[in-house]
Amino acid sequence: MSNSYSAFAAWRAQHAAAFRGSFARLLRRPFSSVLSLAVMAIALALPLALAWSMLQMNQLASQVQTSRAIQVFFQPAVSVTQAKAIAGSFQGNADVAAVTVKTPEQGLADFKDSSALAKAVAVLGENPLPAVMIVTPRDDETALLSRLQALPVAEYVQYDGIWQNRLNAWLAFGQRLLLLLTVLFVSGAVLAVANNIRLDIATREQEIVVMQQLGAGDAYIRRPLLYAGGLLGFLAGALALGILAAAAFAISPEILGLIRSYGSDFAFTPLPLFLPPVVLAAATLLGVFGARLAAGHYLRLTRPVDR
Repeated sequence: MSNSYSAFAAWRAQHAAAFRGSFARLLRRPFSSVLSLAVMAIALALPLALAWSMLQMNQLASQVQTSRAIQVFFQPAVSVTQAKAIAGSFQGNADVAAVTVKTPEQGLADFKDSSALAKAVAVLGENPLPAVMIVTPRDDETALLSRLQALPVAEYVQYDGIWQNRLNAWLAFGQRLLLLLTVLFVSGAVLAVANNIRLDIATREQEIVVMQQLGAGDAYIRRPLLYAGGLLGFLAGALALGILAAAAFAISPEILGLIRSYGSDFAFTPLPLFLPPVVLAAATLLGVFGARLAAGHYLRLTRPVDR
């Protein structure tokens, strides 16, 4: 028990000394450390900002999603009775889930409730709206849409599902672009840490050579470098979260004002509580990985046979 505790105490003391030494060396090189920290923080903040934007876009898209219903606006000469007869001919079709008819009176009431032009419509004196047939497709709406557009008495056929499909396609493209940019920016963050560690190795080259001659193993030499990389990564992750929070705070009022000018009650989705710890952990691991790349390259050159 005593030997095990002594070994653990020695291991803990070595890691504590390596961490303190790494932190002190970062402070001794403030310009290069701050430069690497800023580069890595920006490289992490950009994909985080894009991910936050995609989260808000997905929420906004879910609010503006309309039904798959197809609306057929009949010509003014078509009466409600004729419209219901045409709707009856579509009932029971295999590709139709439901069909209803909205009378001009119902359309005018809905228009007055939802439109700022209600007073202007009231001045007209008569109802200018036609009867509307609302058809909900069952599965594939392509063939049904063609049939409805071919109706001789149809003045206009509106199908918002086309815009939904286009919006979903743009969102899918944005997610793929986000993944690509994340890989590129994360690679840049790793290279920034690796370059900082390479500069640290260059300033300590004689010291490392002496330690190697005294029998120090690669793990002992690598340990403070890994701590330095992890510390840079952690600080860069914290700074990236601060940049994201500051940017969101700065632009949120303007964006919300623009969206609400269109009559929407959209509100931003708050960041998940698990995101900051995940970002900090991921940034720390990226820093360790970048430091290991630089240290491993140097040690392979100076010590061909790894101990």
